[in-house]
Amino acid sequence: MTLDILICSLNKGIVRVQDVLLPQQENVRYIVSYQYTDERYLDLIPSCLSTRTDVTIYKYKGQGLSANRNLALDKATADLVMYADDDARLLPETPSIVTRVFEEHDQLDVAFFCASTYTGKPLKNYPEQPFEVLAMPSQYSISALEMVCRRTKVQGRIRFDERFGLGTQFLTCGEEEVWMEDALRARLRMHYFPEKIVETSTMLKKSLVYVDAGVQRSRGAIAYYRYHASAWWICFKFALDSARRGYCHFLPMMRHLVEGIRYMKRTGRV
Repeated sequence: MTLDILICSLNKGIVRVQDVLLPQQENVRYIVSYQYTDERYLDLIPSCLSTRTDVTIYKYKGQGLSANRNLALDKATADLVMYADDDARLLPETPSIVTRVFEEHDQLDVAFFCASTYTGKPLKNYPEQPFEVLAMPSQYSISALEMVCRRTKVQGRIRFDERFGLGTQFLTCGEEEVWMEDALRARLRMHYFPEKIVETSTMLKKSLVYVDAGVQRSRGAIAYYRYHASAWWICFKFALDSARRGYCHFLPMMRHLVEGIRYMKRTGRV
């Protein structure tokens, strides 16, 4: 079983990509989707990347993490695909873990695993037992760096919504939640496994929901994407409860949530 590791990078981040790579091994390939906003960043591409026969770099002028992930997926050809940012660190056993899981579960479309910080602290409060994912998990939120997909089940079918995510100006996170909603609507067979496959330094943007307007707009937009008209009431209750707990002021929170809802209504697809 073959594995394509899709590494997304922007501008100066390209210098870190060499640290993501594991020693070359059979059936594992790296696809680097490199976005840049100015041609001068192209000079930063490490020369060692071109000496690896298992690494292919695709360069695109622009920015937006969701678009970058979609571009990388379009280039994939392996049986399995997994996403990695340029600050991720794969474990030596990562390829064997993910291929074993899919070999043991031949009907599986998407597998979700665990991540930690560089010091080994779990990135989230992960469940201790495996389970079939039939709805949006309530115990924790899923991130792209934790998931591995059977390529033929997602390529051309499930994409990251480019209205959301890092590199956008309005909806600065939430692309994983929208991806999950699309995967559930497509009835993909998904399962969670409590095994670590990656380490990262990334702070979760969505944890800033009480202080960051972009995150608040994203929450409102996600609510509308998932629940349509009911999003108004859901957002009102969230803003009111957050204010009661002293986490934020009601009016600014509600205003940003509403901006996210209106943005989704204005931009169409839900």
